[in-house]
Amino acid sequence: MKRHKKMGLISRIFYNKKFGIILSILQLIITVIFSGLIINLNIIPNKYLIPVIGILLLFEVITLFTQLSTKGRRTGKVFALLICFILGLGSNYLYKAQAVLTGISGTSTKIDDVSIIVLKEDPAQYLEDLVDYIFGIQETIDRENTDKTIEKINSDLNTEIKIQAFDDFESQVDALYNKEVGAIILNEAYRGTVREIYEDFDERTRVITGHKIETPIVIEPSDKEVLKDSFNVYISGIDTYGSIKTTSRSDVNIIVTVNPRTKKILLTTTPRDYYVPFPISGGMRDKLTHAGVYGIDVSIGTLEELYDIDIDYYVRVNFTSLIKMVDALGGITVNSEYAFNSGGYSFNKGINHLDGKQALAFSRERKAFAAGDNQRGKNQMEVIKGMINKALSPSIITNYNSIMNNLAGSIDTNMSTSEITSLIKMQIDDMSPWEIETNNVIGTGAMETTYTYKSRPLYVMIPDYDSVEAAKAKIRQVMEE
Repeated sequence: MKRHKKMGLISRIFYNKKFGIILSILQLIITVIFSGLIINLNIIPNKYLIPVIGILLLFEVITLFTQLSTKGRRTGKVFALLICFILGLGSNYLYKAQAVLTGISGTSTKIDDVSIIVLKEDPAQYLEDLVDYIFGIQETIDRENTDKTIEKINSDLNTEIKIQAFDDFESQVDALYNKEVGAIILNEAYRGTVREIYEDFDERTRVITGHKIETPIVIEPSDKEVLKDSFNVYISGIDTYGSIKTTSRSDVNIIVTVNPRTKKILLTTTPRDYYVPFPISGGMRDKLTHAGVYGIDVSIGTLEELYDIDIDYYVRVNFTSLIKMVDALGGITVNSEYAFNSGGYSFNKGINHLDGKQALAFSRERKAFAAGDNQRGKNQMEVIKGMINKALSPSIITNYNSIMNNLAGSIDTNMSTSEITSLIKMQIDDMSPWEIETNNVIGTGAMETTYTYKSRPLYVMIPDYDSVEAAKAKIRQVMEE
């Protein structure tokens, strides 16, 4: 009996005219929200957008008609509920896409993690235990962050600590090892640089505490019209896991030259150890990878000078970013010139299908090749090429939700949201394929002093300027076609 009464109530609700009108109004509201979000996102060309909105309005008319008539009310209500569910789900995806694009584009910041470091056997456990210590610092390198950290220490200890400045990392670390200073202040971005000389640094020291400093990245905005003008994008792959904002060395340095008129993309990679002057080094040369710890603006300025170009935009990724993005794309396909092993994975000569962790191992290996870093650069471009090809394929639609979830916090760029969406809109509009070409510059290994290590020679790669000139010519050719 109760079951029959319950079914009767449901039946009356579905045949109730007033409920149907309310449902029609709800459908209209959700339709307006969905249409507003899709218009605001601005990735759907008008030739698709106008028919879509027209069909949604037609659905609204159908629902309203069924509820005003004496027949079809129940079917109309089921139809309305289905449309509301689909548009609600779609609105959620569109909102998420807008939030992700806003989060990764525009004004960006970097985070410097500055540590107070002592020898492992030092009895100090807390900052308060260091009140009478001498702190070793860099005289000029990263001095702004060092001074902010000293100010924070002085405030925390309610005193003014004693400091001793050094010209380079070697003399700073030697002073700690020889107990000439009790502690050193070191930006974690330089830890990898220190380990190039002191392989035992992590084992012999420990961090007492740290100070995180977040500062804006100031890059001159581009005046390019991305749908009409050729432009250059610098892809910087930093050698860390975790937050994309963390300052670190740049192990991947790829310039992406895009010509939207001819649908051509040129990837130009520069070896991490390329021996080049920095804009801040007064003409002194250093490894390109070290430019990353001074800021992405220094890396950009270095490559602009090397190739005599303007770099309009940058994209920063790290190890975590690469793994998440490749997995979100559903894996990528790359072509390997050699069979080799890396990171516990085996790669075949020829076509390889990679997930995120495999893609990271594939792009990081260099010791397995006679050409070393030159071959690693080629493999890195294969990974980028594989990601671009997958992102431009129809399968991107099936992985949409996963991609949106994984893009947030995984990449950082100064390209505006409107510039990103206009490129997506252009691709959806014609779906024509892009021609992707790769190129790399080469060099020869040597031991030289650097801007970062002024007194100790490090392994560097002396540029082959014939290959640099050839790369310049290719970039100009793609941009001017």
